[in-house]
Amino acid sequence: MRAPNSSVLESQAVAVTDQTDGAAASADAQPAARVARILWASQAAALRPSLSSRAIHDIENAVTSDLDSLELPEVYFTSVEVGGRVVTCDLDSSGTASIFGLIDASEYDELVEAAGDEALLGVDWDGVYVTAARTRH
Repeated sequence: MRAPNSSVLESQAVAVTDQTDGAAASADAQPAARVARILWASQAAALRPSLSSRAIHDIENAVTSDLDSLELPEVYFTSVEVGGRVVTCDLDSSGTASIFGLIDASEYDELVEAAGDEALLGVDWDGVYVTAARTRH
């Protein structure tokens, strides 16, 4: 089912917490990570030379703004829409943001629509993927 405004991307983030003395540490008890540096991972790094310096600047600013606004100790995976692209990224607890991939927003919409409401979004060696969720019983 397509949202009324398909250009609006709702990003989802998963906080990853450490185990402390056998008990799960509360995400609220850990300080929020802030972006200190940005690493372009393999798929994104291969696309980076084809981008203008302005596009790179806009992407990095949008990623930093989005990740910092989440105020989480670590972000396992999220996506940010900027300049007609969906940028997949994460943030580790030391402040390193990784940009995994860039997908045209229209292509992203098509992938999500084809995968259905319970789509799984991820990154593998070939780049970003969107697949239908499957549950095994």
